[in-house]
Amino acid sequence: MKKISLTAVLLLMMSALLSGCSGTDVVKQYSQSSFQTIIKQYPELAQDHTKTGHEYDLTYDGETILRISNDYKQSGINDIILETPLKPFTDAGLKQTNLAGGYQISGETLKMVTDFGDGDGKQNNIADSLFESVKTNRSVLTYHQKLDHFGVKLSEGKFEWAKDYQKNDKDIVFVLRAQPLQKMGVDTAHVSGWTFTTVQDTDGSNVDVILKAYNLDKNAQTTKK
Repeated sequence: MKKISLTAVLLLMMSALLSGCSGTDVVKQYSQSSFQTIIKQYPELAQDHTKTGHEYDLTYDGETILRISNDYKQSGINDIILETPLKPFTDAGLKQTNLAGGYQISGETLKMVTDFGDGDGKQNNIADSLFESVKTNRSVLTYHQKLDHFGVKLSEGKFEWAKDYQKNDKDIVFVLRAQPLQKMGVDTAHVSGWTFTTVQDTDGSNVDVILKAYNLDKNAQTTKK
């Protein structure tokens, strides 16, 4: 029997290791578990409306809300809706006649809607409902290393959450891209309750956004009413 060289053995071991790693989606695995950890620690963030409808709500202040369908097939193009009071945007110059695609106005509420297809049927909790979006398109799930945030891309923005809420002062973050709002007449540097900033996109480019971030530490000063 021929002897197998040490180099050959090492190459075989490395090949097996790399094969195993390539089959593991670490970001997907830990992003969902970190989101579930936040909801478990702060259950008041999530509201279950699936007995009378088909959505879960996620909100900290009761004003800016992420509405997540538990059955994408039933929700049409409204699989995930980010809604927020309209007045800060009209005060900052929003012209409703210039409403951009992906945006809707309902009464005193501005909505940004995102369609993720039909999904895999009815989901039993808010985390699984959120991650139906990732099943449709893995690229919508992101990780921002500098902020230590996971995120799900929406039609003209993003919803982000901290990888470790105990070590972060921005635990959940609602993000809207500035450019579509500016085309609607909004002075994005002066939307009350929102912060205008420039962030780095997943492709390395700089993108202007407005965001609303919340620190869930009960001992920290927050904007909760």
